[in-house]
Amino acid sequence: MSEARILTADEIRQLPRTSIVWIEFYNAEESETTSLMASMKCADGSLVCEDGCVFDDYEADMKPQADGYWRFWSARPTAKQREETGWPHDKS
Repeated sequence: MSEARILTADEIRQLPRTSIVWIEFYNAEESETTSLMASMKCADGSLVCEDGCVFDDYEADMKPQADGYWRFWSARPTAKQREETGWPHDKS
């Protein structure tokens, strides 16, 4: 298995149907990551996570919003990888 890394929107679109992508949410109100869950790539190109949420506008989901935003991993990241991989709001 390859090491987990952040996927771009184009990489997600190119994944085959039934690929597993790990989705992580940064909650801006709490200033912390509040969830990490598995999702599956559907035939229509969207991702559906364990909670039933549908993701199909990856660029928008990856952009910081008032409430928070998402990042998409190629495999389940370790706690260390999650901590060491910066979020866009961390960059100057």
